[in-house]
Amino acid sequence: MAIRKDGVKSREKLLIAASEVFAEKGYRDTAVAEICRRAGSNVAAVNYHFGSKDELYATVWRNAFEQAMQVYPPDGALPNDAPAEKRLHALIHSSLHQILDDGRLGRSGQILLHEMAEPTDVIEKILHDSIRSLRQRTEQIIRELLGPQASEQDLRFCELSVVHQCFAIGFAKGRNKLPPFLKSDKPLLEFIDELADHITAFSLAGIAAVRRKA
Repeated sequence: MAIRKDGVKSREKLLIAASEVFAEKGYRDTAVAEICRRAGSNVAAVNYHFGSKDELYATVWRNAFEQAMQVYPPDGALPNDAPAEKRLHALIHSSLHQILDDGRLGRSGQILLHEMAEPTDVIEKILHDSIRSLRQRTEQIIRELLGPQASEQDLRFCELSVVHQCFAIGFAKGRNKLPPFLKSDKPLLEFIDELADHITAFSLAGIAAVRRKA
């Protein structure tokens, strides 16, 4: 029993260390040796528990994404029949938390940013399956706001505009710091609330303009 408990503990330490390093450096720049050093394990432990660096990466992403979704649900605990404007705000608020959270709950967003900058095929299917429901939710909300007369291109352009406002702050963000032009003396959570309000208002105005044009 003691051996089994030690094995579980060793695996958990590897997952924690790996999530930190992968979030900081991405898949390609992460060395298994560094993960093991932070976890206090030897290199053989990765193969023993996960079989390979690829499988460790996939497990880290899946766990990080599921944890973030539980704490920062994209529906904001709103009912399905809530106004589309409020559902859009909840989705944006959730996305910003995942990208800007400096702790373990922000690691899925940070790993996703690395994947966008330097795509790998290691978690391609897992990533696609994980974010598919988020994309469907985003499309449904935007389509509702645009109205039935909007074209498929209108929908795609609006989706691109909304989503990338959230990702842009992640790319601009330095290591645990907001970019100088967004420097704020307010606590991070308060800053995220304000930024979510702004992106929502900006997006709603843009979507309304596209709807009028359509």
